[in-house]
Amino acid sequence: MPASTILVLSSDTASAERIAGVLSGVGYTVTRVADPDEALAKAAENQLVILDVIEGDRTAADVCRQIRGTASMSSVPVLCVARTDEVDERIGFLEAGADDVMARPFDGRELEARVEALLLRFQRSRDLNPVVAADGAVMLAPRRRRTAAVFSPKGGVGTTTIATNIAMVQAQAKPDQVAIVDLDLQFGQVSTHLNLEVKQSLAELVRDDAALREPELLRTYSMRHDSGLHVFSAPPTPELAEVIHPPHVETLLETILGSYETVVVDAGSVLDDRTMAVLERADAIVVPVVPEIAALKAVRSMIDYLNEAGSAVAKTTFVLNLPFAREILRARDVETALGTKVALEVPYDPFLYLKAVNEGVPVVLGALRSAPAQRLTKLSELVFAGLAPEAMLDGTGRRARRSRRLSGLLRRS
Repeated sequence: MPASTILVLSSDTASAERIAGVLSGVGYTVTRVADPDEALAKAAENQLVILDVIEGDRTAADVCRQIRGTASMSSVPVLCVARTDEVDERIGFLEAGADDVMARPFDGRELEARVEALLLRFQRSRDLNPVVAADGAVMLAPRRRRTAAVFSPKGGVGTTTIATNIAMVQAQAKPDQVAIVDLDLQFGQVSTHLNLEVKQSLAELVRDDAALREPELLRTYSMRHDSGLHVFSAPPTPELAEVIHPPHVETLLETILGSYETVVVDAGSVLDDRTMAVLERADAIVVPVVPEIAALKAVRSMIDYLNEAGSAVAKTTFVLNLPFAREILRARDVETALGTKVALEVPYDPFLYLKAVNEGVPVVLGALRSAPAQRLTKLSELVFAGLAPEAMLDGTGRRARRSRRLSGLLRRS
């Protein structure tokens, strides 16, 4: 599961530390608070709330009722921890709107299992939207993701390769209905990866206010690849990046969905206001990770920042890109270092990626039967299908397991 954020409300320091320790140890990002008002202010920013012992006038059941009575928190699952295994206390929590109740004393494995089950159930419900049938009955249909941003805080980790390939997979299924936007504004290379000569770029587009707001006019600024993929290129020189401001990006992302069914954004490796506009609006975020300490530190720092800034991490898929012939750090080591799960591995190849860039033919077109192409195709399907967490597998198709070998490693100076 992508890095899920969990809020723990408890005035019992020892209990809060135990809960946080169990969940942090298996990859969740945990925030602990002791004040009910602070918990209510932060609940909507998290994917799960755990209510433990509370001192003062309000009980955990009271806080649970407040969460359930607030529209912005209605989709956040709540797990309550009962002081005892008494039936009346457990029923009281359920009547207050708790989604699950766990009694003291509890085993760490039980806590982990209950949390994972709740997150899985609520993720499935979020991916379903109501649809009205012809007879007036309300059914549930999958909510398809339409926009994906590919971003890494460190350059040279395969961001553009991943962006162009997952976009190409979608374009092959729906020609002329998929666009890729190169928002690596200073040195974007999406056009190079597709062997396209830039004739007009985002720098020209943002000067045309009508095109920024009209879907059909917007399409005229794209370049069409033979596959049917439409490309909005980065400016050809670094200084032109300065003419593109956050409001331009926001308007572009609103308008483009009126013209294309699916949009992939290569968001580069600079976390500025323009990038934040992309990450906030994307339905899914893909973060390539390489097994190298400096890169892992950068990604860990990004995760911490995004957790403070909002809930973008909750929709993020972490991809382990293997650029080395020899395995240095394993997937489980990377997961331990980052505190989150890796959804998929992109395998090493000494030749295919270089050939793809030099020829301008993405791997999923030029080497369709290769292991990298198959893995990138799977990634595209995973990202845009909005699959439930059990689909998040490591490169071998097994659920990723954890190791504690790198505990504390990223804190080294």
